[in-house]
Amino acid sequence: MMNTVWDGLKESRGHDGHILFIEEDHFIYPNAYRNLQLLVSLKPIKCLDCYAANLAPCDVNARGEGWDSLIAERMGNIGYAFNRTVWRKIHRKAKEFCFFDDYNWDITMWATVYPSFGSPVYTLRGPRTSAVHFGKCGLHQGQGQSNACIDNGSVNIQVDDVDKAANIRSEWNVACVSRSSWV
Repeated sequence: MMNTVWDGLKESRGHDGHILFIEEDHFIYPNAYRNLQLLVSLKPIKCLDCYAANLAPCDVNARGEGWDSLIAERMGNIGYAFNRTVWRKIHRKAKEFCFFDDYNWDITMWATVYPSFGSPVYTLRGPRTSAVHFGKCGLHQGQGQSNACIDNGSVNIQVDDVDKAANIRSEWNVACVSRSSWV
């Protein structure tokens, strides 16, 4: 997918700015686009070590801390955006990525690509999620005791007033969440 978006489509082939990647089982809140614009503009000012902007915490079950601060944490997989410079770093490890035997692309990235960056791979996000995972399949949730992935078709996502407008402030400082579990 990334090869196609960055290098295969004539519409994005020459684009150097950030591109948002989001999976089909992720819900985007009404404020997501504006929050992403703010995060992308604040990233080079507030978090020089951040490679991307994320719309949600790296823990797919978390909804954010609600603090009055930006959050720097390991790269997540829910609504993440990065620029062509980061894409080139990722693309250099294509062979390792493609031959790593893991079901989850994000775990493969953490195991094969991000270590090659030479330092922890931070992402910048807001204190409240602007996207949420609603899928039930995958190794990280929905399996329970039965190993079956059953979805009865009901998705209950709460959209509060704070989720309808940008809720990131440029004057906020950056808090770094625990790195103890990082790859």
